[in-house]
Amino acid sequence: MSKNKIPPIDNIELTKEQIERKKELLSKEVKQIVIEDHADLTSLIDAFSESSFEARNLGKAAKLYHKQIKTDTAILWSLSGSLFSAGLRQITIDAIRNNLVDALVCTGALFEQDMLEALGHKHYICDIKLNDSELQELYIDRVYDHLLDEIALRQVDLTYKRIAESIQPKFYSSREFMNLSGKWLSNAENVQDSVMQAAFEMNVPIFIPAINDCSIGIGLAMQNNEKPTMSIDSIKDLKEIAFLKSKCGDSGIVVVGGGVPKNYSQDSVVMAEMLGYEVDKHKFGIQISTADVRDGGLSGSTLREAISWGKNDKNMEDVMIWGEASVFFPLLIGYVSNKMKNEERKGRSLNDVF
Repeated sequence: MSKNKIPPIDNIELTKEQIERKKELLSKEVKQIVIEDHADLTSLIDAFSESSFEARNLGKAAKLYHKQIKTDTAILWSLSGSLFSAGLRQITIDAIRNNLVDALVCTGALFEQDMLEALGHKHYICDIKLNDSELQELYIDRVYDHLLDEIALRQVDLTYKRIAESIQPKFYSSREFMNLSGKWLSNAENVQDSVMQAAFEMNVPIFIPAINDCSIGIGLAMQNNEKPTMSIDSIKDLKEIAFLKSKCGDSGIVVVGGGVPKNYSQDSVVMAEMLGYEVDKHKFGIQISTADVRDGGLSGSTLREAISWGKNDKNMEDVMIWGEASVFFPLLIGYVSNKMKNEERKGRSLNDVF
């Protein structure tokens, strides 16, 4: 069986001075955090649970996650924001391979970042005071304090286009397309490990409810513009996550950020009920966010507020952490990962329900 080939990178001409300046700016990589490379902090986080403020919330959340992962409860992660480019991509890959999560509901931008690094490119540390007009001229994109090569990002668009060209012409849910993307990468030349490939190999479904709003959407639109074939069916997507909720039994959610993925993962309960399934509401929840509850926005809303909407169980165990994900998420997952070193959890393989 021949290997899938990555499309070539665009050739954009820059002056010699621009090439040197770009090389200077894209020189210090954002390092992906690997839990196993660091000391076991479980005793510190246990101590946090008896302290105060957000340290106590982190300790409580870590203990709650560990308690639930030792049951048959299906664990859904709701992820948004620039998590993978900020160094949390490898944590997610390892969590999937170690059966610490059973399904992902994400923003599409995360899989720009995942694909970019799968193709061998990197994200780079920068000063937040850089001249953004200069960056535009150099084809460099900035995400607050780190950079990525716009030319590399265009290769991401083209790779999703190539994946779309390789599959049967029909309507797909986002879950189906992400599973096929992981399968395609698992048989591609010269690629690095990725969240998509790990999820494909471990039967972990990935839902991207706003899939058009990212490089995936751009790549699919480019393919569709040349030869209309496959497309994403958002209603099929909704029906699938509702069906998944009907099959997984007890469930809990770990929300990092907020936005569409947060609502989609919680609302799977209501979707399932409205489609005629008998389902249990989410029994536990953990949220990490810096959003303020007082503006009425979804991202800052408490998990208990969703009880009134019929999404979460009235007896739900929940912990709200007001904090920035690049700090709190590695500590949370690191605690659970270390606690489970000598305990085996069988993954739910939820892609198999379809």
